Amino acid sequence: MIKHVVFFKLPENFEQKDLFVGQLNALKEKIDFIRGLEVGINFAQSERAFDLVLTAILDDKEALANYATHEHHLPVVDFIKANSIETKVVDYEIAHKSADGEFGNASIIKKANQYFDGQVTSRTVIEADGSQKTLGIMMPGTYTFGTVEAEHMEILAGEVEVEFPDDSNIETIKGGEYFEVPANSSFEIKVNEVTDYCCTYIK
Repeated sequence: MIKHVVFFKLPENFEQKDLFVGQLNALKEKIDFIRGLEVGINFAQSERAFDLVLTAILDDKEALANYATHEHHLPVVDFIKANSIETKVVDYEIAHKSADGEFGNASIIKKANQYFDGQVTSRTVIEADGSQKTLGIMMPGTYTFGTVEAEHMEILAGEVEVEFPDDSNIETIKGGEYFEVPANSSFEIKVNEVTDYCCTYIK
């Protein structure tokens, strides 16, 4: 996975910050191979601080190159060049592993969620900050899921093969690894063995 981070310094008293943020956020809806995208507004009062940051997650270097030349990205680049003082970029590879961890002060809804005639079951975990995850088990089989929010899916144990629409690549994910799914999309997952997973919903 590739993390693409861009920092933007805007003119003083720049009045189109909302438009700037809106154009950056719109990229995740227009470019379907972006796995995750976040735009942050700086609050630190420092001469060395930049005003905005964009963080995008892409599958690999080829996807990053395709993103750079994408028809919906190029007009945003032109807007940025016309309205920013300076930009800085950092691109780096991130390990395809999930960190070990435990839930802190969280509550669990007892009633199980059941899908595909009980072949997939999960329980909802609500953390102290109100964010939600699901912990579940998938029995061997092939299933198609739809998403509303973006999802970060950790495979805790087992093995699956994941295929996204309009993507001929099938990715094998094993215990200790993860994959991410954009909002308002779907994916097909082939479960090769009983698989334990944790799904985090990305706002």
